[in-house]
Amino acid sequence: MNEQNLTNDHKWLIPSERVALKPDSGAESGWDNKHKEGYSQQVFSVTDDENLCKTLIHDIPQFRGAKVLIPGCGSRINLQERLLMDCPEIGELYCTDFSQEAIDIAQSTWHSSSERIKFEVLDSTKITELKPGLSNYFDFILVVNSVLDRDDSTNRRMIQEFGKLLKPGGRIYGLFPTIFCGLEIEQLDPTWSHRGFAYLPSSGFFERRQSYRQIFYTPLRLNRIFKEAGLKRKQFEIFFCDSEFLSKNAEKIYNIDDSDIYIWEFIVRYEKEV
Repeated sequence: MNEQNLTNDHKWLIPSERVALKPDSGAESGWDNKHKEGYSQQVFSVTDDENLCKTLIHDIPQFRGAKVLIPGCGSRINLQERLLMDCPEIGELYCTDFSQEAIDIAQSTWHSSSERIKFEVLDSTKITELKPGLSNYFDFILVVNSVLDRDDSTNRRMIQEFGKLLKPGGRIYGLFPTIFCGLEIEQLDPTWSHRGFAYLPSSGFFERRQSYRQIFYTPLRLNRIFKEAGLKRKQFEIFFCDSEFLSKNAEKIYNIDDSDIYIWEFIVRYEKEV
């Protein structure tokens, strides 16, 4: 990360004390428990939606032998299955998560014996430190709602790490939640305010039910973070989670019962500068 940028441009940084309720010392065990207790009963995986998977994969099928990383892959394997189905000539698919439970579940439900796919427990902020051979290695990185730490510096380190992992000219395709979705729904649906609150100055979203906060970025701040990582913007667009599957889950988990209100996030596409 460009230290001079971070020193001089404080407006882009989010002080941790404005977001965190308390030190997040049990993040790994917390996610382990979520997977053990039934992930789908607490949150839902957007990668279970076929249309989203196809949108994320985008033009990867055009690249024979592509090496693809899915950091923060979680326990669901729908995106991996779609990749291998649409990209039969993929070179390698590497899936990581900091939750041992998530990786164990993903491996146990993966039925293919293909040596092209690998699951491993890894912290997304330390991949090149722990696996230096992966620097400048991947053609594509698929990030699906996995840059969500309550600490801004941790999220920035993740995206910096993704920049190091990509080959020059390599691309990152991702789905990122935004603080503006919560702000908009709060205005349209009074019941949303009972679930939590969105605080724009810190891009922090507080989930009352789970007493947990995460950082959901604004477009300008997220774009700046990618820029600091040496990544050039190719595309930045809104993705409405309005498929039948995603709408039903939003209604169940977020108590949204208006057919015209649904979660929306950002689809981003960036390329590592040569």
